[in-house]
Amino acid sequence: MQLKNRLLSGLGTGAFIYILVLLSRKNIISSEAEIIGVLIISACAGIFTIIFEIEKINYLFALVIHFILMFLLVFSISLYNKWTDNFLSADFLGGFLLIYIFAWIITLIKTKKEANELNALLKQIRNF
Repeated sequence: MQLKNRLLSGLGTGAFIYILVLLSRKNIISSEAEIIGVLIISACAGIFTIIFEIEKINYLFALVIHFILMFLLVFSISLYNKWTDNFLSADFLGGFLLIYIFAWIITLIKTKKEANELNALLKQIRNF
């Protein structure tokens, strides 16, 4: 997958999750810095998936690297935006883990859908 497509996929998934988080809260107003922070996190989440293309790294190790990169990025942007004052709190760690898992579920669903579409296309070509 091209870098641009990774970035756009990350932005789409991140924006979707961010909107869901906003809808789950009442009377939340986002600042410009917070929105930019979410866009940076989302874009990087997509770009960081390039790790999974490295053939010498198994999937589990790539997932751990991606998770650590994402945690460091979210940690940094959270510091800048003052989203939390305790990064070792159950709220922060649990929230990060929950959002990370949710994002991967979305990614897996999208990947499975694309694979099914490609398989159907290949089947059509073979039957031609």
